[in-house]
Amino acid sequence: MYSAVFRALLFPALEFYSGTTIQHHLAALNKSQWWSKEQIKELQNKKLRTLIRHAYDNVPYYHRIFVQQGITPEDIRTKEDLEKIPVLKKEDIRKNLSDLIARNIPRSKIIETHSSGSTGEPVKYYIDKRSYSAGWAQTFRCWSWAGFQLGDPYVKISLNPRTSAIKKIQDRLLQSKYIYAVGITDTTIGKEIDKIRHFNPKIIRNYASHMYTMAKLMEKNNIQYQGATIATTGSMLYTQYRAVIEKQFNGKVFDAYGGESTAVSFECEEHNGYHICDEDVIVEFLKETEHVAPDERGRIVFTNLNNFAMPVIRYDIKDIARYTDESCPCGRGLSLMKSIEGRDSDIIMTPGGDFIVVEFFVILFEYVAGVDQFQVIQDAIDHLTIKIVKNQQFTDDELHYIRNEVQKRAGNGVRIAIEFVDEIPLSGRSGKRRLVVSHVPWKI
Repeated sequence: MYSAVFRALLFPALEFYSGTTIQHHLAALNKSQWWSKEQIKELQNKKLRTLIRHAYDNVPYYHRIFVQQGITPEDIRTKEDLEKIPVLKKEDIRKNLSDLIARNIPRSKIIETHSSGSTGEPVKYYIDKRSYSAGWAQTFRCWSWAGFQLGDPYVKISLNPRTSAIKKIQDRLLQSKYIYAVGITDTTIGKEIDKIRHFNPKIIRNYASHMYTMAKLMEKNNIQYQGATIATTGSMLYTQYRAVIEKQFNGKVFDAYGGESTAVSFECEEHNGYHICDEDVIVEFLKETEHVAPDERGRIVFTNLNNFAMPVIRYDIKDIARYTDESCPCGRGLSLMKSIEGRDSDIIMTPGGDFIVVEFFVILFEYVAGVDQFQVIQDAIDHLTIKIVKNQQFTDDELHYIRNEVQKRAGNGVRIAIEFVDEIPLSGRSGKRRLVVSHVPWKI
């Protein structure tokens, strides 16, 4: 009953007050997801031409880039033409932030925000309310694939405290329960799960890494949860993470990927990869400057088609993924990202030219009972430091096993140092713990 009243009366009033258009975007997305690939591509190209013209006319940085490259807006007619524009990097944003802001949009209509800083390097940027609305509409559409409707109760678990009075009022109207994750420990996990159980949410949203930590605490304390879908975001969802979360919460995990307030891709009910949010973003997969083939690893470079406050065109988010040209059994016309493989600084290059993705270490340590936490640091092409927080179950056999398995994978030319530490600190503003940190630059 509340959900129906919320959608018909309360949410429109809330949007009118806040100046958002989430419901309008959501209605459009629920239709366009069933369009053909050709129809969706036509929409992308139309929105791209509008964005490019706006950026050229109103954003000093892009006007300057176009002049330097000897191109005009008329040269960018389709998404294939985007390669004529240089890739935008984090350092470009830092150096040119004021020149990236559109001159024709009042500052009162622009929202200042920051990236999570999971690498320790947060980036300040700006979005407008149309882009904000589109991002939330994409999230709500994904949740609808799990049976959620606007007005259904959901829980948001966050590593930041909720201090804003307006946000607290919004939470209440949205039937959202906000849980501050920092207080969840071995001794409090039962009480926190009881809070969630009493609220009876349709969706529980959290960082994948923290959701896994909660699930492990539940497993240790013989706690089970029944009846919610888990929406993960913000950090890598490894196969082992998914298995433990789904086992302890007795529900399916729907993972999402995005960055810099741009919704990029979501899992549907088929869990056959990640549907790209084609209506609102163009995603390229690059190896150096060339587009990769299907199933080949490439850097994710995206263009947000909605953010006119600070256009983000061909932004290199420094993540690695694969895409596929196959169609999903669900029947949606949205393109598919096959897998997300981590940040370029989360992947280790070996002296032999091979590379080790972070999931190798996740699988390795999953079955080592004596290790509570780990972090692998690549100091040089031929040197790895493995930091370990051990417990009372740790044995010499486990130490030899870790060293031997990593040596086999990395090669005999790599020196391995193992350090035992009391804790592995969280990184940057994000509050996430990085499992692999590579300081060796490499190209993909």
